[in-house]
Amino acid sequence: MSLVTVPVDTDIKDIMNIIRRDGGIIVKDFVTPAQVAEFNAESAPVFERLKANPDPSDLGELAKDFYASNTTHIRSMLGQLPKTTSTIIQHPLWSQVMDGCLSESHQSWVGDELVTVRSGYMLNNAGAYHVAPGAGAQVLHRDDAMHCPAHREGSTFTTITGCLVAGSKATEKNGATRVLPGSHLFGLHQRPLPEHTVPAEMEAGSALFWLGSTYHGAGANTCTPGEENDVRLLYGVFGCKDWVRQDEAILLSTPLDVVKSLPVKVLAKAGYAKSASGAGHINTHHPYARLDEVSR
Repeated sequence: MSLVTVPVDTDIKDIMNIIRRDGGIIVKDFVTPAQVAEFNAESAPVFERLKANPDPSDLGELAKDFYASNTTHIRSMLGQLPKTTSTIIQHPLWSQVMDGCLSESHQSWVGDELVTVRSGYMLNNAGAYHVAPGAGAQVLHRDDAMHCPAHREGSTFTTITGCLVAGSKATEKNGATRVLPGSHLFGLHQRPLPEHTVPAEMEAGSALFWLGSTYHGAGANTCTPGEENDVRLLYGVFGCKDWVRQDEAILLSTPLDVVKSLPVKVLAKAGYAKSASGAGHINTHHPYARLDEVSR
């Protein structure tokens, strides 16, 4: 099975049917060449700064080789690349796919009245990637593992949906994301095998959408430095179900001077620490360890 590529004007019903069947889809010409140029111009100085002064990752909750080598990663992209991130979030198709994959509607009794309760989606995380020659392959994983869903065989439930927009041509040789079509239907004990994956090859401006339950991982960049398309640029804007958060916006409603006065044990339970699975971080670190960055 391979990934299906469709034009950007494909009916959303057809796109959703393919995603539910295969676990992912490639959309051609998701953004224009002019927009790609704007994205790359905004990200270039940030990538250069991070190459000169890297911020070491600290996600021991994941596999030790989870992040590929020779890859520069811009985290907290909404703050660092606001125009790029906003453009993708406001794209009609991004909103339609996230809504179709993540929004829910159920019924619940409130007193003696049966009411309809609804949930939507929100930004889960956003990051940009500069994948250079020599980058190793990433281990296969499910993005929604951070929320610990107990996946049942045949279920399309997920808490996360991914979107990667290509800032350059993505080829198998330069490490195009490897996806295992149909793996979103795997139960907990069905192991994904790398030899069953396919490369999400696409032109600059195209977008890969996939369910957070679909096994995937970055491919290895085996290009020689200097050859055509030796670097792969990607802009990832991920959505999640909007109930995957606290009831109160404690991180915003608590004055920073109060936060800094509290014991770490209290901060951890208030949301200023990563979850046991690594979610809720600032540049992969516990938020309580990066409070000085928040106050800037």
